[in-house]
Amino acid sequence: MAEQAVLPQIDGELRAAGLESPTRIVRDRWGVPHVEAQSARDAFFAQGFCLGQDRGWQLELYRHMAHGRAASLLNKGLLRIDKMNRTLGFGRDAAREWEEQSDEARMILQAYADGINAAIAAGPAPVEFGLLGHEMQPWSPVDSLAILKMVSANVHWATKIGNGEVASRLGIDALQVLIPDVPADSALIAPAGASWTNGAHAFAGALADLESEPGTRRGGLDGSNCWVIDGAHTSSGKPLVVGDPHLAFSVPPQWYVMHMQCPEFTVAGPCSPGYPGPVYYGHNTQIGWTMTHAQGDRWDVYRERIVRNGSGPEAEWLGSSEPLQWREEVIEIRNEESVTQTVWSTRHGPVVHGDPDSDDEVLTARFGLTDPCHDFDGMMTIFTADNIHDARQGFRRYDSISGNFCFADQQGDIGYQYTGRIPIRDAKLTPVSGWDGEHEWDGDVPADELPQDLNPANGVIITANNRTTTDDYPYYLSFSQTPYRADRLRQLLQGRDDWSPEDMPEVQSDQTSLHARFIAERVGRATVTANGASELQSMISGWDGHMAVDSAAALVYYEFCEQLISLTVRPYFDSPSRLAASSYEEMRILHEQLKADSALILPDGKTWDGVIGEALTKTASVLNERHGGDPSQWKFGDVHPVTWRHNLGRDPERAARFNVGDFPKGGDGNTPNNATGLINQPADHGVSYRQIFDLSSLNGARIVLPPGNSGRPDSLHYNDHIHKWLDMEYFPLYIEWSDIEANSEGSLTLTPA
Repeated sequence: MAEQAVLPQIDGELRAAGLESPTRIVRDRWGVPHVEAQSARDAFFAQGFCLGQDRGWQLELYRHMAHGRAASLLNKGLLRIDKMNRTLGFGRDAAREWEEQSDEARMILQAYADGINAAIAAGPAPVEFGLLGHEMQPWSPVDSLAILKMVSANVHWATKIGNGEVASRLGIDALQVLIPDVPADSALIAPAGASWTNGAHAFAGALADLESEPGTRRGGLDGSNCWVIDGAHTSSGKPLVVGDPHLAFSVPPQWYVMHMQCPEFTVAGPCSPGYPGPVYYGHNTQIGWTMTHAQGDRWDVYRERIVRNGSGPEAEWLGSSEPLQWREEVIEIRNEESVTQTVWSTRHGPVVHGDPDSDDEVLTARFGLTDPCHDFDGMMTIFTADNIHDARQGFRRYDSISGNFCFADQQGDIGYQYTGRIPIRDAKLTPVSGWDGEHEWDGDVPADELPQDLNPANGVIITANNRTTTDDYPYYLSFSQTPYRADRLRQLLQGRDDWSPEDMPEVQSDQTSLHARFIAERVGRATVTANGASELQSMISGWDGHMAVDSAAALVYYEFCEQLISLTVRPYFDSPSRLAASSYEEMRILHEQLKADSALILPDGKTWDGVIGEALTKTASVLNERHGGDPSQWKFGDVHPVTWRHNLGRDPERAARFNVGDFPKGGDGNTPNNATGLINQPADHGVSYRQIFDLSSLNGARIVLPPGNSGRPDSLHYNDHIHKWLDMEYFPLYIEWSDIEANSEGSLTLTPA
């Protein structure tokens, strides 16, 4: 017997506890809810209600992840993630943060929670709950704050442990190759061959699990593109605001598009499920904003010397010692016995590697967001701003969100603001000594001294996870940011003063990789004698770097880079404490070492021409075996499909119902139209949403959200945006009620219970 569709009510009336006044929710034919409320509180209530209806499973997953309870929801496979998140303490920090929120922020968060709970009470429960036998408990504002903590916490702490291991094994030169834009401090590096870690750090496995679990890879290495163009360079005379965040491909997607109107504000854009928004992308009636992840470094890792005086472990501090604090965490596992974990902490933070009961030295991680943050006060300032000067004050109040925000207003001004709380200290890219007081923090970078720009002379502001500061900037903010997408966008966006919204899809769809162009040119110059290498060399030597879905040259390049990296970058930096290197990092290192003609990462006795020939030979062997001996039939898309995966889609019997894909896809991690993944695996990361805002008319802004706005597998809107996304098409995000009602799919009026 076929299962009955499980869909929420979207028409008629529904009584909702916690609502103050009647509130209307109109859903359009693209699955986007439009809220008409009589107060800001009821608007946020309705927002929570819509999320509760459409994304209940996702909310529950994110809440369990943030609090370190995911194994109780799914299975033991998430235990390592739970242990890590319990250790890092996002839920504990969020509970303290709730007590420090302003009255307005508490109103926003409580209304949002009340709305989610009203949707839970109204039902029906998500289909995933029935399959797991799960019942959702009431939502709390602390849950929202914990999720924001989690998604704002990148993995720089783990990167620094890995950096230390590489530097200890290979020396200062290796670290400078990894992070060329920040000077390495040799005083903090153990002699080559020495090591103060014993194998991989404690949560290396958890981070690997986090990368592989659908819907959980948020922040961290994720990228984005965004740009604003002032009115002097557009056909309408008003600015354009364009953006596309790059995140893990998952279903439900990591955004939820909606529009809210109340007496205090009108806003529209993609919200991040779990906390109020839109925060990262969106517009009100006067301004529009977009952003990229700034990868702000809020972490330091400390080496702690352990002293034992008979009463328990203590950490050395300024010639004396201090007792370690500890707590026990009981982690429940679905269908299995619970596990008890001891979490140790020093003045700097929790122990993330080593055992204070037995090791003479352990590592702790200090996080810059453990003190209360006040992001939602900033959000309300942006929602009610009349111009970018007012909005900038809101962006400066974003503590958790490390972003490169670009924005524009209807007066014609454009601006940029780096956001997020960043501690003041020297750039320390490896673990630092925690016993001598030499590496303590000196407050936070003042918000008005973070990077910013206003109305640049060229009329365009672009960020794409590239470095945004010059060498004379007085504060350390971050490291390891790649330039390729930003450089390509600069090429595309220069030399015109008549840009229109109709031109922007061509820019967003660009699949030319400047890195690929460089590799193709360098391969063409190589003297190649290896067997089977010359034909492939000729295929890519004159290639333009266009990563088209049907390109044979793109397929050759893709496999060739994998083989060349396997011969050079990967063996050199292999270390148990390092995360598996991202494609961005590996490609950057390869590019820089090739460009410098450096022998640092070459195998002993080899030349670059020699390893290029060897990599071409291996590439020919692999491609002939997998795709046949006729290169004219080779297509990049054959090894580069995109799939949106669901947590329950791991089960082959459920995959067809929950997962979406495969679809052949062009582009890679270095093209503006970003889609990347491991060689011969589906692309698992890329453009997760697109927007084009024309400040001459914000009604009907162009957006697309793959695979769809609903998280209900039985909904038509679960995957109805896929082909628009693939074909570089968009749908309108209306804010005028005549247009909304002309495209209505359902109108639900909530009334106070």
